[in-house]
Amino acid sequence: MNSPGKQNGFLIRTLGIDILISATILICILFFKLQGLIFYNSSALYLFLLLIPAYYFFFSGLNLLIGIYGNTNFVVGNHRQVVYFILKFFALKLSFIAIVLALSDPVKGIEQKQVVTEAGDIMVCLDLSRSMDVKDVQNQSRLETARNVLKSLTNKLSGHRIGLCVFADNSIVQLPLTRDYNRFKLMVSEVNTSYFSNQGTNIGSALDNARRSFNRKGQKNSVLLLTDGENHQEAYNTFIDSLVNDDIKLIAAAIGTETGGPILEGENKQIRLDESGNVILSRVNLSLVKNIAEKSNGSWFHLTDAYPSPEAILTEINSNYTRDSRNLNVKIERRLFVIPLVISLFAIVIYLLLPLFLKERR
Repeated sequence: MNSPGKQNGFLIRTLGIDILISATILICILFFKLQGLIFYNSSALYLFLLLIPAYYFFFSGLNLLIGIYGNTNFVVGNHRQVVYFILKFFALKLSFIAIVLALSDPVKGIEQKQVVTEAGDIMVCLDLSRSMDVKDVQNQSRLETARNVLKSLTNKLSGHRIGLCVFADNSIVQLPLTRDYNRFKLMVSEVNTSYFSNQGTNIGSALDNARRSFNRKGQKNSVLLLTDGENHQEAYNTFIDSLVNDDIKLIAAAIGTETGGPILEGENKQIRLDESGNVILSRVNLSLVKNIAEKSNGSWFHLTDAYPSPEAILTEINSNYTRDSRNLNVKIERRLFVIPLVISLFAIVIYLLLPLFLKERR
């Protein structure tokens, strides 16, 4: 008969090996945290709690499998199915841990990069009012058009700092000035018109927030405003004067067509109707965008293509800079989520290659 002592001893050794592996992973994480590792999405780490029920099912299955060999002396080497059951669990566990670490968005300190830059930062003010959902730009929403031009613009930047301020009835700085272009594009992809419960288009608040985001004096900064011009807050003249006084160039981009399109509302994006049952149309307000640009001594554009070229906007931004180009050691956060994803893939491959059933060694 199978000895309970041998079974218990084997289970204890298995648990000991697992604890050793887990402790090694934990020590590595703590070591890198001391070296500057941080998790942007630390709430994902709570998924590790799922390991608790996983261990319950693992040891229940292991006991059941060991019981199959209860009529013989239990020798691990004679029962490879037990060993492979354990190895498969370890492989799945490693894959799960790696996926959770990837979801937590790990960032390891900074990396030095040699870039050529010119003085000046760019602060983007992006309109997130409901009218930006109107699909009047080649059957594409105004917000998606804004995303496209911002991503294309970012791909052409080199060494510039760029930030994102979003607004509707009020405004918030979604991303402070940074040279992490991938993070900027990720933020642009994630924002939507449901960010603000109170609707409206408070351009003045956005311009003021953008102006106060610039933290370097003595350089030419730019504000890029993307909006359909449907402003419901007219008090923006004071904020424009502040931009002029701080020598900040305003570049305004009007998005949408003059024929307009129906306003969509609600989670199901239903067409909005007036009290008489007529479709409410939203049209781009070119005169307002032009007026804002002229008052600030800036420039303005009308974007009517689904994938607008960023060249004209980039030219305006660069014309505002001094031509004192120089090499800088730029500190850029190094995102490491790819590493745990590769480890997870490696663990899954091991899991799939392990045979499900092996003949016992005689």
